[in-house]
Amino acid sequence: MYENLDHIIWACDDLDAGMREFCARTGVRPRFGGVHASGVTQNALVRIGPRCYLEILAPTGVPSSADDEWSRVARAAHEPRIMTYCMRSPRPLSELAAAARSRGLKDASVADNGRRTPEGAELKWQWTAPKLEELGAAFPFFIDWLDSPHPAATLGEPPAHESVRLREFTVLHPQAQRLRAILSELGVAIEASASDRPGFRLVLETPRGILSL
Repeated sequence: MYENLDHIIWACDDLDAGMREFCARTGVRPRFGGVHASGVTQNALVRIGPRCYLEILAPTGVPSSADDEWSRVARAAHEPRIMTYCMRSPRPLSELAAAARSRGLKDASVADNGRRTPEGAELKWQWTAPKLEELGAAFPFFIDWLDSPHPAATLGEPPAHESVRLREFTVLHPQAQRLRAILSELGVAIEASASDRPGFRLVLETPRGILSL
């Protein structure tokens, strides 16, 4: 069920504070990942599987006219929260974007992005974020890492006493059945359960026990 799950975004308004909170709750300190090409968001990463990671996303600097949707959402997260999630596409993103458009999803265009790691490596990828208004953030965005190494691989396999593992990730939404159906048509699957209110359930195995975010 998590075969194509690439990463989960835990947004907060202050990266250092978000890293400290995660470390206090798990005993594992996230690794600073760098600033995105937009210059308005930055992240820290925690490996939660061989090809899956938790991304702590936060804005850079003070609010400005350069802020995008991602930085605005992160600025509003005075308490860290799951913002959305990303899937790896089983086919070229151009094909997936076309399939999404044919099903009535908006903004299904492919864009480039990247960031420089603290070690000086340049990561480049392509992504697409199709939108269906009634599903909102319950619908994922999709990524292709091109020739860049996957971040979970660059983080390396940690020793057991520093290991964090994905135990459960479930999307909660009143239209969970529709979400599953559309994703299945696009070639991916995710756990989704019907709920009165949209949200996410993330359960991690950590050195300090089970953590639900």
